Amino acid sequence: MVRLGPFGPCPRIAAAVSGGADSSALAVLARDWVRGMGGSLDALIVDHGLRVESAAEAALTRDRMMALGIPARILTLTGLARGPALAERARRARYEALAEACRQASIRDLLLGHHAGDQVETVAMRVLRGTRNDGIAGMSAVREVQGLRLLRPLLSVHPARLREFLTRRGVEWVEDPSNRDRVALRPRLRQGLAAASWDRLLPAIALAGERRARDDAAIAAAL
Repeated sequence: MVRLGPFGPCPRIAAAVSGGADSSALAVLARDWVRGMGGSLDALIVDHGLRVESAAEAALTRDRMMALGIPARILTLTGLARGPALAERARRARYEALAEACRQASIRDLLLGHHAGDQVETVAMRVLRGTRNDGIAGMSAVREVQGLRLLRPLLSVHPARLREFLTRRGVEWVEDPSNRDRVALRPRLRQGLAAASWDRLLPAIALAGERRARDDAAIAAAL
């Protein structure tokens, strides 16, 4: 978190929590960090309404967050329907709901639980689409969108470590069946990319990210 700052005194932050292992671990880690800073954390849980079980899973996740001492709120999406580009449409709707909830609560920093595996998958998807240069840098650890800072503190952490952390803490999580749906590209890549290959790819992604950051800084200075 320190490298994503600086943060003011008593920071108030939010975390997007799906209920899965990655975002649940993020919430627990962020809770411990923000308490040490004298601040507070809110968990924002998005119910996409695309599965019959989603409302119950969102409520279960909210209860688990509350039991951990983390105030939690469910954001229910309406209007999403299955069909072409569902993942992209759901992503846009999710971020819009999260951003609006943060604005209403006067929260500027939103934590996202993307980890090392997500980073490698993202770059692989971009390569398949023919991206070059900046696209190979993957997701940014810090990105500002309309006054909201999106923070990804776990981009270098393997998901297995997050699950081990939750197990040690005795924290349960929800397994989303869509993560195993081979109709979508990302789950297919997830099953095809061996975790052992991440250690070879992540340094190259990090170097591309540093180059992109230098280019962005040069452009900002010129402007």
